Amino acid sequence: MINKLCAVVWMFCSATVSAGLSVPLAEPEQKLILQFEQKIEAGQSETLALLLPIQQQVKVASRLILLTKRKLALTDLPGGYKTAITALDLLHQYQGKFIYQLSLTNLASTLQLYKELQQHPALFYLQPDLLPLRPQQTKPQSLHNTLYINADTFSVADYLALDKLWLHTKGGGTKVAVIDTGVSLNLPALQQVKLKHSWDIDLNIPGAVPEPRQKHGNKVAGLIWPRPDLLHNVSKFSTGHAWGIAPDAELIALKLQRPWTSNLLKALVTSELQQADLINISWLLPWVATPVRDYLRYLVSASNSGKGIMVVVAADPQFRPNQGLAAMPELLVVSSTDHRGTLADSSWDATVDIAAASYVLTISQLPDRQYEMFAKTSSSAALVSGWLALLRSLRPDLTVAELQLLLAETGTRVKQQLPQGQGFYYKVLNAPKVVSELKKN
Repeated sequence: MINKLCAVVWMFCSATVSAGLSVPLAEPEQKLILQFEQKIEAGQSETLALLLPIQQQVKVASRLILLTKRKLALTDLPGGYKTAITALDLLHQYQGKFIYQLSLTNLASTLQLYKELQQHPALFYLQPDLLPLRPQQTKPQSLHNTLYINADTFSVADYLALDKLWLHTKGGGTKVAVIDTGVSLNLPALQQVKLKHSWDIDLNIPGAVPEPRQKHGNKVAGLIWPRPDLLHNVSKFSTGHAWGIAPDAELIALKLQRPWTSNLLKALVTSELQQADLINISWLLPWVATPVRDYLRYLVSASNSGKGIMVVVAADPQFRPNQGLAAMPELLVVSSTDHRGTLADSSWDATVDIAAASYVLTISQLPDRQYEMFAKTSSSAALVSGWLALLRSLRPDLTVAELQLLLAETGTRVKQQLPQGQGFYYKVLNAPKVVSELKKN
């Protein structure tokens, strides 16, 4: 059977595989083809491919992601691959499903085994381990909005009704997972953070220390945890300082810079195992593999004793259709505004839930500076994540679906005029109204 497969269908038993090979992707929701752009050399473990017809470039590794109906052992796999298989790792089990990572020595054997496992009775489906690459974007449309930004007068505390919420909670009891470039807990503004767990997903080692030039994760953390009143003689909520929104929440710091399907699954699984109430993803992913989509849907709807884990993601910072994570309606997708609620040239479409303030102060890692501006949807998503941590602490009985509905129903409806003359409505976070509604119930 293996010889027939090699000779007639795949021809992977030769030392190399020629460019132009097309492999159907096991994708239940849409028909996709992996078109390999380069010749696969003997022993090669990674290569580039194109997902058709969506024209998404990906890297393909010599690993397979399996979603199975039961536990698997190496003896359940075809015997002809014993020397090529290096590991079969169970990543997680949920709702009667098992997620495995199957690692092999080379890409040719991986693709051959991928084809052979298609009809395996123990599998729901399987996919090669893929890393979506950033596409070359066309120039986005501009809304030509005039933005108002004034860090000296804009108060995050007023905007989020923190004076009312902090009377009851500063986020105690909630756990926030930040999947990003890492968090530097040696920074003075973050030294008081209650660390629940930290892990480098890419390297699979303890700790989440960012690379020297990677500051994004610190900026996210700098909107949620700092207490400047513990470091300086400043009055509560005084402007000109970065005030953490939920400083008593616990941090699950997960460093992820290469979001392979396997790595993103590991980050999300770790978040659930560490009992996260909320996951912040303040970055874009242009395409989401089926195993990740399926698991995310479970996380938001059925995990956490049925209350779900809130997953907050950034919308596209440019005015164009959302893709990947930001195109998943199950997630809380956040767009950005200026300090007066004007859309900041960022995306708004059917998958976006709410727009929130951007251009807010966070901690700085620049010499001789305490704070710096954090802009666009990355900051808006982090701001909403910190605020939702307060709500989950205040009302742990509310489900993810109930919180998402509450934000949508209380959001301020604003009309945006397009340069061509048409218009559309978007919704801006109205935190005081949410707090008022929560008091009624």
